[in-house]
Amino acid sequence: MGVRDVNKYEMKVLSKVFLIGILVVSLVGCGGSQAEEGVRIVGAVEQIIPNGWVQLEIVAEKGPVPLDTAEIGADGRYKLVADIQEPAFYRLNFNGRQYVTLILKGDETEVEVNVDGNTPKGYSEVSGSYDTQYIRDMDELMNAFQVEVNRLNQKAIQARSSGDVQTFQAVNIEYQDLARSNNDRLKKMVWESLPSLAAFYGVQRLDPEQYYTFFDSVSTELSRELPNNPMVMNLAEMVDTKRSLTIGAEAPDIALANPNGEIVRLSSLRGQYVLVDFWAAWCRPCRAENPNIVRAYEKYRGENFEVLQVSLDRTREAWLRAIEQDGLPWLHISDLKYWNSIVTKSYQINSIPASYLIDPDGKIIGKNLRGPLLEAKLKEIFG
Repeated sequence: MGVRDVNKYEMKVLSKVFLIGILVVSLVGCGGSQAEEGVRIVGAVEQIIPNGWVQLEIVAEKGPVPLDTAEIGADGRYKLVADIQEPAFYRLNFNGRQYVTLILKGDETEVEVNVDGNTPKGYSEVSGSYDTQYIRDMDELMNAFQVEVNRLNQKAIQARSSGDVQTFQAVNIEYQDLARSNNDRLKKMVWESLPSLAAFYGVQRLDPEQYYTFFDSVSTELSRELPNNPMVMNLAEMVDTKRSLTIGAEAPDIALANPNGEIVRLSSLRGQYVLVDFWAAWCRPCRAENPNIVRAYEKYRGENFEVLQVSLDRTREAWLRAIEQDGLPWLHISDLKYWNSIVTKSYQINSIPASYLIDPDGKIIGKNLRGPLLEAKLKEIFG
């Protein structure tokens, strides 16, 4: 049915943030010697454990970075004081068992965070930070959406196993309506949160291909208010890159080695229609799509049509074995760098399979055309 798990965005949204060396954050140690200048972070832990602690972390590009730790008292209370110079995402780590994400700007007086403290999905409540409330409202929306997605998934599985095509199709339509409504509500919440960093958090739970114009608008507003913020700069860079990958834009050139070690350039294929397909031997959906591409290639290879398949594999052996197993007779290239491949940035590849159809002038005329969609587009071109 194509239902995706919205929870995968939970920390991925923040993984693009690179703040180390840019933000100045000073916290004075644990115990009773803390200075009172800065944002006071206080609260209570319901489930008290021996030698309990709470750690304030800043969310950086490669994961949360610890800033300071405080002991949780016998009464369950704790206190930290943070001197925050720039708006940023933070995380409170309670005993390594529960985590609460915050947005702190530095103009808050006191932020209170009360938690269970001993359970990953235990209760938590936050007060004193409007920006944090924005992201918690967004999380509540997406969590409710996920509950409905799970329900529809179960209905779809039952319908498919019983061969009930009518119900399966009805469930798919229901999901599309649900997703559309949820995304509209999320867009409204994102827009109302501007210029908070919560907008950065929320917008990345949307599909940038489907909602590119909205991404562009949010990026423009955030850049106006927070032009030097690294998260905002990162979003602006992504939007600019997506702009270069819109329909009608010239496809970025690719130059990688084929299995014989020879460099093959996408630009060398000018004058042909080229399907640039990003895949990997380890990617099951990619392998499932390969037969569809084979059929299209066999039908139109004599009609000025070529396939350039770009692998995100890690080993040459796995790459070549998959080419042989799937009988893929077209051009193959790779730098064998997995997700660190240079193409993942230039083509904004966040998941595979992914593909671009390029015309003889090197312009993008289609994206992610699979199965019947690819066949229909090629039939439109070649007749």
